[in-house]
Amino acid sequence: MNKYSDKYQHLSPVQKQFIDEKTVSTTMRISKWLSLLVKVSKFDQRNDKIIKRLLVWAIVSFLLAFFSFVSFAVIKENAFYFIALFAVTGVTLLILRGKKKRKDVNNYLRMFFLPILTVLEAKCGSDAKLAATLDFRIPRKAMAPEKSKVGVKKLKLYSPKYIVARVTMKDQAVLEFVVADDIKDFSWKKRSRSGKTKYKRKTKFVHQCLIKMSLPKSEYRYKGSRNRTVSVVEVNEHYQAKAKIKIKAVGQDKMLGVNVFFETMQKIYANFEPINPVGQTTPQKPKGKGRKEVYEEDPGLALDTPYIWYGSAFSTYDYDSFEYSDSGDTLMEDDSVNAFDS
Repeated sequence: MNKYSDKYQHLSPVQKQFIDEKTVSTTMRISKWLSLLVKVSKFDQRNDKIIKRLLVWAIVSFLLAFFSFVSFAVIKENAFYFIALFAVTGVTLLILRGKKKRKDVNNYLRMFFLPILTVLEAKCGSDAKLAATLDFRIPRKAMAPEKSKVGVKKLKLYSPKYIVARVTMKDQAVLEFVVADDIKDFSWKKRSRSGKTKYKRKTKFVHQCLIKMSLPKSEYRYKGSRNRTVSVVEVNEHYQAKAKIKIKAVGQDKMLGVNVFFETMQKIYANFEPINPVGQTTPQKPKGKGRKEVYEEDPGLALDTPYIWYGSAFSTYDYDSFEYSDSGDTLMEDDSVNAFDS
């Protein structure tokens, strides 16, 4: 059986649980996180394709049912048979699509969190502990909205936090980041000149990412502010750098691009220089067959990330360790280290 099988029945119980519940909150080694999530990502990629195909096939079926109805005068007694056949097929396809949709995982996992994990594995080492809370439930179903009025418009505000994570680098710098959305559903009534009342709706998204870096003074020297979007303060023996990404969008299926995260990390590091720098290494392409397959098939994992951050004591990339022997059967590894207690 292919280790990277994209079928649900080939996943471990813990991976199935994550797909069904869409939440996890724990502290594990980065290698364990990747072991858990890579196969989930591959399943989700395949599932997304099936969901799109089922919708297309359902639309085609309903169109054929409509044309059969229109041609009733020509086909006569056989028309009802074709109308029923295509209509039932369309409904069946929509039901199957609904079942597949329930196992859909937010694209923030595949297109955002996994590429970051891949880089952090190189920056921190595969044994580094990553504390993270992932919540990919559908916000409108999982949480109650904040209701208010903006003029004549009714507003429902949902503020899901998809990713909250904390990890320590090899040089003892600590990275913390939060990925969240503000989803604003507006609804209002509008009366036309003819006196008819129309109900209108509009959804606005604000995609946000908060990044905080604590860099030890023993390893870094502050060069001064290089970017207005990054704030730096001294806290005891560390420099604390903060940056906030905020992008507004209208429409569904929008998300924050992972490249924006990497660019912001570069802006943070541009304010500092390592006290004991080492030569920058050239990242290697994936060597393992399994990992190569993942990169080729999933553009979310094949992003051009090696350029991010400059050379320092933790800039050695290791792309040949994607073929994990662990299948992700064990989720909880270490509860004693949890970044979300405070």
